[in-house]
Amino acid sequence: MRPIRRRDFAELPPSLVAEVERRVGAVLRFEERRGGFSDGVLGVATLAGGQRVFVKAVPADGADADGYREEAVVSAALPPAVPAPRLLFTCEKGGWVLLCSEVAPGRVPHEPWRPEELSAALDLLTACARELTPAPLDGLPTVAARMAGRCEIWQDPGTASVGEWERDHLPRLAETERALESLVTGDTMLHFDPRFDNVVIDEHGTARLVDWGRACVGPAWVDLVCLLLESDLGEPDPEEVFAGHPLGEQAVPEHVDALLVALLGYWTRTAAIPGPSHAPHLRDRREHSRRATLAWLSSRWG
Repeated sequence: MRPIRRRDFAELPPSLVAEVERRVGAVLRFEERRGGFSDGVLGVATLAGGQRVFVKAVPADGADADGYREEAVVSAALPPAVPAPRLLFTCEKGGWVLLCSEVAPGRVPHEPWRPEELSAALDLLTACARELTPAPLDGLPTVAARMAGRCEIWQDPGTASVGEWERDHLPRLAETERALESLVTGDTMLHFDPRFDNVVIDEHGTARLVDWGRACVGPAWVDLVCLLLESDLGEPDPEEVFAGHPLGEQAVPEHVDALLVALLGYWTRTAAIPGPSHAPHLRDRREHSRRATLAWLSSRWG
């Protein structure tokens, strides 16, 4: 994955740096971390006492700021047993929103997924579903609400560029799209963005999930679908992985289809839009997910 063009820790306003150092100690050095698509500050700060903390910050009036604010609320509500780094503090100063958390030990898995890394990520989702059902936080949007306005395409394709398979199945796609809100329901708090670079695996094979800015509530199997589509899965068949996982075994096929239809609409719409200037390859990632979703859905529908 090509690197994001990000800002440096030194670009943060002095008032914000002072607040960080008041809370956790003097920052000796800062190492940028890859992953994600934000153009803000993101990386690991080494403190005077030798401790390390993870820092991420974006301008308060930027497109990512509300997601950071949501992430702060969600991260603070995560039960201790959820495999995720703990939020240490969050603040807004000098026109920036900043989150500071523990450093998740380990490294980002490879893409395509290696078998042992995929296994660790699948175990991670099982643990998250167990600890986050029912959702420990009220007021989260549903899956349908989180996607509202971003995935509706099949009822009125308009000028959207759709392929032959989609045109042949347009009535069924439209009917399924209309049913999303009633079919994809549940009481599990979902991460809803478990890409490979939001997973960190330590030397013992334990995976942790980071970046909770898109959390919502729905059926526990939703994050499993997203994991299988948002990164390059490699050789495994997503249907086989899904059906063989405890979360997938519980899923009603028509409900899974509804999510796949919505995701196909979302990625069809967004893959047609150029990526932002600081992350132009985002369009390529969306196109990969569009193709993966189309292949999975078309195999399920024959």
